[in-house]
Amino acid sequence: MAKKKDLAFATLDERLEALRRQPKEALVALLAELAATNSEAEARLARHALAADPAHLAALFRTRLQTWKRSRRFLGRSGAAVFGRALEAWLDEIERELVPHDPARAHALAEAFLRTDERFFEQADDSDGAIGDAIRAGCELWLRAAKALPNRGATAWIERVYALVNADEYGAREALLSHADLLFDEAGLRALARRFEADLDKALDARGAAERHDHAVYKAAAAIGLIADALRDPDLSTRTTLRYSPNPNPLQQEHFVERYIRYGRPGEALAWLDGEWGFREEGRERLLAEAYAALGDTARLRAVRQTLFERTGSVGDFEAWRESLAPAERANATEIARQRAKAHGDLIAGARLLLALGDDAAAEVLLFAHHGNVQGGDYDRLVPLAQALERKGRLLGTIVCYRALLVAILTRGYARAYGHAAEYLRALRRLDAHVDDYGSLTPHQAFESSIRNTHGRKVSFWNRIRV
Repeated sequence: MAKKKDLAFATLDERLEALRRQPKEALVALLAELAATNSEAEARLARHALAADPAHLAALFRTRLQTWKRSRRFLGRSGAAVFGRALEAWLDEIERELVPHDPARAHALAEAFLRTDERFFEQADDSDGAIGDAIRAGCELWLRAAKALPNRGATAWIERVYALVNADEYGAREALLSHADLLFDEAGLRALARRFEADLDKALDARGAAERHDHAVYKAAAAIGLIADALRDPDLSTRTTLRYSPNPNPLQQEHFVERYIRYGRPGEALAWLDGEWGFREEGRERLLAEAYAALGDTARLRAVRQTLFERTGSVGDFEAWRESLAPAERANATEIARQRAKAHGDLIAGARLLLALGDDAAAEVLLFAHHGNVQGGDYDRLVPLAQALERKGRLLGTIVCYRALLVAILTRGYARAYGHAAEYLRALRRLDAHVDDYGSLTPHQAFESSIRNTHGRKVSFWNRIRV
């Protein structure tokens, strides 16, 4: 009895070890029982039985691919998501069951799969990106299967990758480049980059002195940028961009900086962070903070963090600034933040900041004093704020939030949100039982009468309310 009890709490490895000690006949019977009740287990066992016959196994995989390719049924969004998962499961089966025994056939299947991507995209609404994800997974299988093949030399593989990428109409085959390090060493990656640099040379020559940036330029440059990421070489992508854009715009500079920071070279990012980036200035300051943090430049990091907080007044930026300060400096920062919150142009942000400072009374006062200006359409921030205030017992502040949410939905006539609006009205009725004095706020009964008078014809909303 004790042994059974111990096994019930055993780890997976311990249970597997116990199974290994079982007679072979018992395990075969167990697998047969599982296969009889589970179609996936049955198919898995059938394929496993073909391990010694990879040609037959590959044919089974190809039959499924051909079935998908011949399908003429268009898949909606949810169907496309299911289809994408089925494609990835098929790829996983090939990698697990065929690559170890016959990487050549596995590679041929991966290539056939990639060359079918146009058909997959045409027969489905891939709004959720599931099919695109499957194609990218197929690219990785293609690279790993190629790696498992006898060495054919980097040049041949470069041409194969180049041909597949050039024939890509949907952008999903870019994973052949971003994950090219699965197949190529550094020398091979740089040779692959040179193959696309030749395309960039031709495109720039064809453009001549004209200022147009045609598709061929961008296509070649994007390919080189992906290979640069596989190499972890930000210089390669920076040089490539500068060839067609010698005066890079803020978005291009942002890409330079992100790569230098990502690949552990924050000092070189600073050169591209000089000056202002106009409407992207906040992004520049955030990257500057990342660079200073990576460099351990505490003084400059504190200054940038403070600038960011003064710009946004957000809880996240305050906490990041406070974290960068010495303990003795934090009390002064807290007072600065309190004054910033009270003068905040965004009432919700101001109240949230005061809550983060532990001053829920001030947060309630701020909302109460400016209740007519609270933006009820800001659902994502206002609902959590209402919930936080209620937990603190700040009922008038909570009421301000729920009223703003309710009125915004009814004013807009947004029927899909009437269920939420009904919940807000029920919350207001519940809170009313605990409020003795509304102060300058309209008491609940008068407030509800007002919205009935204004929105009484919104029958689908009122039908959700049971008095």
